[in-house]
Amino acid sequence: MKQVGLTISGNRYNISLEDDFADFVYKDLEEAGVELFKDNKPDALLRAYLRLAKQATSYENEIELLIETLDSLS
Repeated sequence: MKQVGLTISGNRYNISLEDDFADFVYKDLEEAGVELFKDNKPDALLRAYLRLAKQATSYENEIELLIETLDSLS
């Protein structure tokens, strides 16, 4: 377990996550422009969330397309 911490509007939030997931979270937050060791405005976290939501939607669409393609082959 690793501690993941983030400061938003002067409040520090820490949570324990499985090691691999914590590494993913830190990497993704950094890529989204969220400062890991500085104070962040709430809109920075919202942008990071929306970035992940867009990725998830894209993955869902790709999975649906793959399912349709596989169904058409049978």
